[in-house]
Amino acid sequence: MAARLSLLLKLSALGAVLAAPASQAADAAHRKAYEERFRGMLDRFCYKCHGNEKQKADLNLANQAEYDQIAANPKLWTDILERVFAFEMPPEGSPGPDFNERNELLDWLRKLPREEEIDCSKLASDRTQSFYMGHVMSRRITRDEYRHTIRDLLGITTDTWQDLPADGAGGEGFDTTGDTLFTSSLAIEKYLDAAEQIMASILPDQPDTLPAGHTAVRTALLGQLPSDALAPRDAARALLARFLPRAFRRPADPAEIDKYLAVFDRAAQRGDPYDRAVRLMLTGILVSPHFLFLAEPEPAEPGVQPLNAFALASRLSYFLWASMPDDALFQKAADGSLLKDDVYLGEVRRLLADPRADSLGERFAAQWLELDRLGTEVKPDPSRFPEFDDALASAMRTEVITFFNHLVRSNQPLTDLIDSKYSFVNARLAALYGLSGIEGDSFQQVTFKDPARGGLLGMAAIHTSTSFPLRTSPVLRGKWILDVILGERVPPPPPGVPPLAEDAHKVTAASLRQQLEEHRRNPDCAACHNRMDPLGFSMESFDVLGRLRTEQIDTSGKLPSGETFNGPADLRQILLRRKDQIIRHLVKKLTGYALGRELNRFDECILRDAMKALAEQNYRPAAAIETIATAKAFRYRYYPPSE
Repeated sequence: MAARLSLLLKLSALGAVLAAPASQAADAAHRKAYEERFRGMLDRFCYKCHGNEKQKADLNLANQAEYDQIAANPKLWTDILERVFAFEMPPEGSPGPDFNERNELLDWLRKLPREEEIDCSKLASDRTQSFYMGHVMSRRITRDEYRHTIRDLLGITTDTWQDLPADGAGGEGFDTTGDTLFTSSLAIEKYLDAAEQIMASILPDQPDTLPAGHTAVRTALLGQLPSDALAPRDAARALLARFLPRAFRRPADPAEIDKYLAVFDRAAQRGDPYDRAVRLMLTGILVSPHFLFLAEPEPAEPGVQPLNAFALASRLSYFLWASMPDDALFQKAADGSLLKDDVYLGEVRRLLADPRADSLGERFAAQWLELDRLGTEVKPDPSRFPEFDDALASAMRTEVITFFNHLVRSNQPLTDLIDSKYSFVNARLAALYGLSGIEGDSFQQVTFKDPARGGLLGMAAIHTSTSFPLRTSPVLRGKWILDVILGERVPPPPPGVPPLAEDAHKVTAASLRQQLEEHRRNPDCAACHNRMDPLGFSMESFDVLGRLRTEQIDTSGKLPSGETFNGPADLRQILLRRKDQIIRHLVKKLTGYALGRELNRFDECILRDAMKALAEQNYRPAAAIETIATAKAFRYRYYPPSE
C-alpha cells in the first residue's frame, strides 16, 4: 500500500511539473496575442467612449491597458465579454470590429483568467458576506403572509390586513426581503388595531353577534369552557397550551404561557367576563414579535449551523405557502424527522402539491412580472378606454397567476411561459380576446388559434402594464422583455433626452417608429434602444388593453445580433432560443424570493445546480423549487460568536 501511495505521489508531482510549462506557455501566448493584436483593437473600438477623454458609465479602460491590469480584474472583463457578445459594445453606429474580428476578440476574452472558484460549502456572516454566501435574516411577515397566517391559525378570512402598512420591495425585487420589512411605532399600532378587530370578530362582547361562519371558529378556539369541574384560569391555561405553539410556530416554554396568563388574570380581576379576558390575552399574542416575525433562535454553538426543525418548517412553508406550517409539518418538526433529507424532500413535494402553493403565483409571479400596480398606479385612461375597470384588471392579473400556478401544479415545462397555445380566461377576458363560449367569472382553459397569442407575451396584463394611459409604448414593452424576462439590465435614459408624446392622438404607430429611429441616431441612446425598440415593436399587434389591432401595423424588427423577425410569433421563437437565459433569470428571482435577500456571487451555486436539474427534467418547475428548498443557503445559517 505504501509503495502504491508513493508511486501516486510521484506521478502527481510529475503531472504538476509537466502541466506548469503548458500553462505558462498558454499564458504567454495569450499575453502575446494581446500585445500584437488585441491591445490595438481595444484602442480603436473602446477608448473613444471609455478612455482618458471620455468615461461613459464612469469606465476608463485606457487606465488599465496593460495585460497584467486586465488579468487582475476578471469581474470587469467578464462583464465586457457579456456586452460584446450581446452586441452592446461597441454600440451600433460606432466603429466596431468586423464579424471575424469580433469572434477573435470574444475568443480572447473568454480565455482571460476567471474569478476564483466559489466554495459552495461556505455561508456568510455580516462581516464576510462580500466573499461568502449570504445568510437569511430574521424578518417580519409581509401583509399577505399575515393574511394567510391568520386564515390558517384561526380559520377566518379578514380584510383587516389591508389597513396594515404596505411592504416595500428590495433585494431581488420582492416584499419578502428582510432589509425592507421595517417596523415602526405606527406599524405596531396598525397591527394592534388589526389584532383587536380579528379577536373581536371571534369573541365579541355579549350584545354583539358573531359574523357568519365564526361560531365554529369560536368553539374550536376556546375548546373546553369553564364549568364546575374546570376553573376559568385552568381553561385559559389549556387554551394557551394549544394556541401559543401554533401562533409562535414552535414549542412554547412555561414562562411564556405564564406571561400571557397574567394578562388573563388582570382582566378577570377587574371583572371582565371569560370571553373578554381571553380576547385580551390572545390579542397580545397576535402583536408579539414571536408571531409577527420569522425569528430563528440561535443554537448553542456559533458558526454555520443547520436551522432547527421548527425554524426550517417555517422557512419552507412561508416560501411555498406564504403562511404558517400545517399540523403535519409541525409534527415532523416536533419529532425531528424533518431534519432527515428524505423526509424533508417529501415535505417539499407535499407542500408544493397543496392548493396553498398557489401563493407562488399570487405573490412571486405577480411581483416578478411587475403586475402588482396594474389597475391602481398603472391603468389606461378611462375616457379613452372605458372598458377597463377593476373587474377587468383583476381578470388580467388572474390569467397570469392561474397560468403560472398551472405550470407549477402540473409540473409543466417552464418554456410554456415563453411559447404555448393555451391560457385561462373568464367571460370578461374571453370577450376581450374575441373568444366565444366562455361564461361566468370562473377561469377555464382555452386554446388559441391566432398565432399572436400564447405565452406571457400574449396576455393582456402584460400589454396594459407596459403601455401609457393613452397609447402603447414599444419602449416600455421592449424594456420589460429585456429586464423582466431576459434579466438584462436597462439603465435609465441619459439626462436631457426629450420624452416622446404619450397621447395616442398625437402619435401614430408609423410616426412613433419614425421618432424612435431618429432617437437611435443619438449614440448615447442607441445602445439601449437598439435592443429595446425592435422587441417592443414586435408586440405592437396588441393595443393598450391587449386586444389584437385590426389596422395594419409594422411589427418587424432586427436585433443587434442580426436576428430579424415580424410579430409576436416570430419573437417567441427567438426567445425560445434563449430559454436558458430566461429560465435562469426566473430561477434567480425565485431564489431571491425564497431567501428574502439580494443574491450574491456565492448563490451561483444554487443557480448552477437548479439549471442542471432543469435541463435533466425538461425544464419542469419542481426541479428548480426542490433545488432551492434543499440548498445549503436555505437550510443553514451563519450564527456569529457571542461578544
